Amino acid sequence: MNNRHQDGGASGAGGAMVSDRSDGSETVKADARVFDSRLEAAHEAASYIRAFCDGLGLDEVELSQIELCVYEAFVNAVEHAYQAQPGHEVRVMAEADAGSLRLRVCQRGVLPDAALVASTPAGFDDLPSGLDALDCEPRGRGIRIIKSIMSECEVESDGEFACLLMSKRLPGSTP
Repeated sequence: MNNRHQDGGASGAGGAMVSDRSDGSETVKADARVFDSRLEAAHEAASYIRAFCDGLGLDEVELSQIELCVYEAFVNAVEHAYQAQPGHEVRVMAEADAGSLRLRVCQRGVLPDAALVASTPAGFDDLPSGLDALDCEPRGRGIRIIKSIMSECEVESDGEFACLLMSKRLPGSTP
């Protein structure tokens, strides 16, 4: 069974140290924040995650890439779940252990299409170049960006919230 208990001290961007094992042998840094469904809040959510990731062994490029992924996921939640209407809840959750970083951007409203997320390729090599690229795929680049940067990207749902789960192996961990 996965027992969770508060370990007391805080670290990073208000992150709590939590143990996933009943014997306390694996320490996890975890935190969650709720943001209003305003597009402007995407910057705040991305900055919050950057602060959370401080001290995880990531370099400046990796921190900026992770920040971009959270920004893209947050904008997708606001635009697709809430049709860019403020006043709704977007949850951003972060968890890290010795091997990986897991980020969730969660929404209610219109749920993300798990099959579409799963089938979206990483990167842009398959897209046309030159003038033909202007007519290609006017939207949907956010998931491509996320999948190019993160180790995993998938949709999970608990029935009330649907989350875009993004995972990344941390430096020094084995794949």
